[in-house]
Amino acid sequence: MSDFLPEGIIINILKRLPVKPIICCMCVSKSWYTLITSPEFVSTHLNFNIAGSEVLPLLLLRRCIRKIERYELYYDKESFDRYLRLQFPFRSINSFFTIIGTCNGLLCLSDDRVFYMNTIIIWNPFVKKSVLLPKPNMVYNSYGSFMQSLGFGFDPASYDYKVVRITYTDLGRCLPQIELYKLSTGIWQDISHLSLQYVIYHRSRQAYIYGASHWIARDLYGNDLILFFDMCNEVFQEMILPVHLAKDDSSSTKELIIHKDSLALVLCDVPGVEHGFCVWVMEEYGVMESWTKKFNVNFQDFGGRFMKPLWVRKDGEVLVITKDGSLVSCDSNGEQVIDLGVHGSRSEEYLRSIHVDGYIKSVVLLEKGPDFSDAVTSSKLPSLQTDDCGSDDDAERN
Repeated sequence: MSDFLPEGIIINILKRLPVKPIICCMCVSKSWYTLITSPEFVSTHLNFNIAGSEVLPLLLLRRCIRKIERYELYYDKESFDRYLRLQFPFRSINSFFTIIGTCNGLLCLSDDRVFYMNTIIIWNPFVKKSVLLPKPNMVYNSYGSFMQSLGFGFDPASYDYKVVRITYTDLGRCLPQIELYKLSTGIWQDISHLSLQYVIYHRSRQAYIYGASHWIARDLYGNDLILFFDMCNEVFQEMILPVHLAKDDSSSTKELIIHKDSLALVLCDVPGVEHGFCVWVMEEYGVMESWTKKFNVNFQDFGGRFMKPLWVRKDGEVLVITKDGSLVSCDSNGEQVIDLGVHGSRSEEYLRSIHVDGYIKSVVLLEKGPDFSDAVTSSKLPSLQTDDCGSDDDAERN
C-alpha cells in the first residue's frame, strides 16, 4: 500500500508515531528504511516531538540505588507519574556517571566523578545507539592532574552535535586547553587559541539553551558571571549576573538550569547560615535588566530537612531532594510541599547521584549506522588498570 501513497503523506503519518513503532517500520521496505534513517525525517520527527513536549513534557530522573544507576522518565504534571524506566547499558568505574546534559533526545555522559577515565558517551536510550568519544588530547598520564569542564549541545546551522572540553592544569598561571568534538568528524579539535580568561567553577552544571552551553564562572577579579559557548559560531561569550550576586560568596552555591525556555539561576545557601534558596529567571535572553526573582524558599520553615533544589517544573513548582532521600515538590514560597512518592536513602552516594533534567524523545542517531551501537561502546569502556586516569583529588590540589 505504501507504493501508492505520496512520500509527504507517509512522513506525515510516521512523524506522529512513537520511537519503537518507527524502528519497526524500518523493516517494511528498503524505501521506508531509507526514508526513516534520512536526516530530514529525523529532524521532522524531532520537531514534531518538541512541539508536543509543550503539552506533556517529560523529566529525566537519574539516581544510584545499590550501586546501580537508574534512569527514569516522569511526566511533568501534578501526579508526577512515571512514564518509563530506561535500560542503562553502561558501567562506570566511579559510583556513577556525570550527566553533562541532554539535547534532542541525546544524553552526554562522562565518567569523571573521582577518577578521570576519559570516557565520554553520547547516548540515545530510545534507539539504543551511542557513540564512545575518542580519547581527548589532554589526559592524565601526559599532563598530570587537571580540572575539566564539559558542555554538550547542537549546532542547527551544520546539524551537528558537539562537545566542548575545557581543562585547567594550573588555575593560577596558565590559560586552559580547549577541545571541541564534532559528531560529524569524530575527532577532537584544539581550539585553545580562544584564550579563555575565565575559570568555570568545578562541577558547575551546564545549562544548554539557544544553541549554547552556559556555566557559572569567575573572572580575573573574582567576580562571578555566566560564561557560554556558542555551538554554531564556536566562540565563548559572557553574561552578567544580577548585580548583587556577582561577587563570589563562599556561603552559597550558584547553579544554572532551564525554566520555561528561559535561563535561570538557582542560589542555594549552605548549612550554618539562613538555609534556603531562591531562583532568578532571565525573562529575555541576553538582557541583563530582565533578571527577575521568582522563588524564595526558607528551608528552616520545614525543620531544615530540605537539602537541594534540583529543577523548576513547568507549573512553577520546584523539585527538591530532602536529607532522607525523598523527592518533593514545593511552590514558589515553600508554603505547600508535596511528596512525589520517589524515595531513596540518606547515603551520600544516593544524594549526590540525584539529577533531574528535561527530556524529549527522538530518533537522533538512527541515521548513523551500525557502528553506533551500545554493544560496541560497552566493550571499549576502560578500567582502572589504565594509566590514563587521575583522581578528582589530584585535580583539586592544583
